[in-house]
Amino acid sequence: MKRTMQTLLTACALACFMLACGENAGGDGDADASSDTDADTDNDSDSDSDSDTDIDTDTDTDTDSDTDIDTDTDTDTDTDTDTDSDTDTDTDADTDTDTDIDTDSDTDTDTDADADVCSASGNWYDPATGLCWQSPPSDGTFPWDDAVAHCDGLSSGGFDDWRLPFIQELISLMRGCVDGTETGDLSTSACVVADPGCLDLACLDSGCEYCDVFEGPDDDPSGCYWDPAVGGECSWYWSSSTVTGYFSFSWLVSFNTGSVSSGGNTNAGNVRCVRGGP
Repeated sequence: MKRTMQTLLTACALACFMLACGENAGGDGDADASSDTDADTDNDSDSDSDSDTDIDTDTDTDTDSDTDIDTDTDTDTDTDTDTDSDTDTDTDADTDTDTDIDTDSDTDTDTDADADVCSASGNWYDPATGLCWQSPPSDGTFPWDDAVAHCDGLSSGGFDDWRLPFIQELISLMRGCVDGTETGDLSTSACVVADPGCLDLACLDSGCEYCDVFEGPDDDPSGCYWDPAVGGECSWYWSSSTVTGYFSFSWLVSFNTGSVSSGGNTNAGNVRCVRGGP
């Protein structure tokens, strides 16, 4: 059947071809023998051999060698090797061999007088100064040199560190006379004579002036210018302090008038020794 179909198609094609040829031949009998053999031999082959292959050999490899390596060698070698090993080998073994044997053989000779010890020995302790006073005072009177020697050699109440008092210590015994006026009480003197510090005659100010005789607070003996517990002869007493510039004169206190003055060392005066203090 397939073959039959091909045969038919071939026949049809042939018929069409014949028909077309007949029309060209001019079947109207018009000889029209125009021999226009327009073969049109125009052999313009127009091969267009334009070999513009446009290879574009622009070898723009872009060899821009800006490698920009950035060799910034800032390696920051900060060698802050803080080698503070802090070994601190403080071997504080503290071998302090301070055995503190305390070989101080001070048998209480030349120490501040203790109140109980002073009173037990029959003497008088002044709590205002911490001094232990001989009470009663020594019998008799002495020139100044002998007075000094007497107290230095005195042994009383189990102690042998007695001495003749400094002028300010002797003044501290006075009561009831201030600036030449009787106070009627146990007020202390304002006299500024002191050893050391003020030993010349110019130190005799109003604080050293005398009060009325025997008008002091002690009634036995009558009117002496000291504490009634002191006792003794109400008269004047030697100090161990000499007058500056007048070494044959020494300072003294008159307890019957509550005053301070000086006297020649050859004069015989009363003596009350003291211990303790400096």
